[in-house]
Amino acid sequence: SKAGRIPIDRSDEPLVQVCPGPSLISVIPSYANQGIPGAINSCYVRQGVYNRLLNVARALPSGYRLVVLDGWRPFCVQQYLFDALLESIRASHPEFNETELRNRTLEFVCLPTREEDSPSSHLTGGAVDVTLSDADGQLLDMHTQFDEAIPESYTVFLEGLEKLELKERRARDNRRLLYWAMLEQGFTNLTSEWWHYDFGDQLWAYYSGNKRAFYGVAKPDND
Repeated sequence: SKAGRIPIDRSDEPLVQVCPGPSLISVIPSYANQGIPGAINSCYVRQGVYNRLLNVARALPSGYRLVVLDGWRPFCVQQYLFDALLESIRASHPEFNETELRNRTLEFVCLPTREEDSPSSHLTGGAVDVTLSDADGQLLDMHTQFDEAIPESYTVFLEGLEKLELKERRARDNRRLLYWAMLEQGFTNLTSEWWHYDFGDQLWAYYSGNKRAFYGVAKPDND
């Protein structure tokens, strides 16, 4: 990919655990909850990403909370997600050849790679999956579920519809609120996933027009 060719000035900024704050951030380790092999029961991101997430949470209107679903992930989890989605697409589209299968899978899951020059974004600690909840912790409607690999998950999907029902309008407004709050703190959004945001990694550099990234492969200190 074009993003994978962007040079990385490797930062030694540490990975830190995202701690659920009493009012700021909730953490739902989605993949551990699903029982995916190798998934960790916590969320880690780079220190600079965490600082920005806290700023996002503080800037949200009263009654809204930021929810972190995934950050840094082990390579085995990235591989599992890629393989599982590819096989799911294969089952529903038997007419696809291997190239079509791979391309459709890559719309929603980064290619699993630990290559120093082009690592999967979630291996860097610069990618984070987020959503919003109300003050009671109830997740807000975003029109699709987290990780739902369908066209409706594209961030702008609801923007393109001429007539929206009330439920769809609310979901569109929730997506907008999350999008602008994240962009305000320097994140970029992966266009095919309303929940996926990046800072400092190659995807961020690609979408923001930066000539260099600064987060390469990372591991928690206790890994």
